[in-house]
Amino acid sequence: MTEPRQEKPALSALCHVGPGTAGGAMFRRYWLAVCRAEDLKDIPRAVKVLDEELVLFRDGSGRLGLMGLHCSHRGTSLEYGDIEARGIRCPYHGWLYDVAGNCLDQPLEPKGSTFCQKVKHPSYRVQELGGLIFAYMGPKESEPPPLPRYSALVRDDGVRLVLPPRHWDYNWFNFFENTIDSLHAFFLHKPSRADRSWENAFWDYPGDHHIEALRTEHGLKTIVHWPGPTPDTLYVRLTSLALPTVFSLGGRGVEEEGFERLLFVTPVDDDHFMVFSGDFVPQDKVDVIKKRDQTRYSPPAAEPVKEYDKRAHVPYRGQVWREDYVCQSTQGKIGYRDEQLATSDRGVILLRKILLEAIETVQRGGVPQGIIPKEKQHEMITLDAFRLILPHSKLEQVMRPD
Repeated sequence: MTEPRQEKPALSALCHVGPGTAGGAMFRRYWLAVCRAEDLKDIPRAVKVLDEELVLFRDGSGRLGLMGLHCSHRGTSLEYGDIEARGIRCPYHGWLYDVAGNCLDQPLEPKGSTFCQKVKHPSYRVQELGGLIFAYMGPKESEPPPLPRYSALVRDDGVRLVLPPRHWDYNWFNFFENTIDSLHAFFLHKPSRADRSWENAFWDYPGDHHIEALRTEHGLKTIVHWPGPTPDTLYVRLTSLALPTVFSLGGRGVEEEGFERLLFVTPVDDDHFMVFSGDFVPQDKVDVIKKRDQTRYSPPAAEPVKEYDKRAHVPYRGQVWREDYVCQSTQGKIGYRDEQLATSDRGVILLRKILLEAIETVQRGGVPQGIIPKEKQHEMITLDAFRLILPHSKLEQVMRPD
């Protein structure tokens, strides 16, 4: 007997991340950044990830724990629990849980009671790497895949900086598809660029461009190129990302070679997400990056506001993050909005296709793209990103999938 044909996931599946959803099942096969390591002190920390309320903590022995926020007994928030050597204790009736969700003690139950052995509190596996704490929220019955060793998180030949997370109040995918849409910067952000000293042509965009989107081992990359300052050169902008939500922002040119900035996008629920940022600066480029950060932008000029302009986000021109926020937060969720995609959307189209394939693969019980196999668990992963002037002869090399 042939099995019934499974329907392909709809585009709207990308914007739903909670338990029991197709998109949520896909996300639960990957490691997700949930906290900056230095923000986890000696008290529990409430977090919400993939529409689940959780509590993150280190027990008195230094072990990381991530579990359901509400005590299995009567639902009290474990954000106010007491940290002990063996785990976290609910402040209400004293139930003690270890980092694996085992109930170790119920002090108000009769002496000799074994009821605690029957209680298993929801818990997830966590690891710390490069100043970030990652969670794996996949099936309990299977071993989690290796945590990807991104070069920005594991290199030791320079300085690492993990910034506080940013929290946003719209759907994660509106933000993430924007990261592969590198062309929008030439229009949306051009007025806000105060520092135009480095290769003005990257902002005085001529329009005679070619854009390609290519699959890679871990996700995809886009390459935009157009005629350079001499007949034998090209302006080239490379953008790359890894599934499910890791995005690379590299240096601006040769003088910043080796600089890495990775963004880790974590959905909170269908209408909120967090973005964690990790920078790595090679030791010999610290002064270059410091000078760049000091001089890159001048304070944006105030945008004149008409007294009758009552739009919620005006003024927004002049700050990159505000410009992105206005455009992304007003789009509506993917799969529910009307769209007419164009040639410049090649990266966006491929990203959607790859993520929908990942959802479908999980639905079929397979391993989605971007999962690290055990035989490669110790390999370092570098996601390239740059803006450079290159000779024509180098383009073929850039266009290789990996």
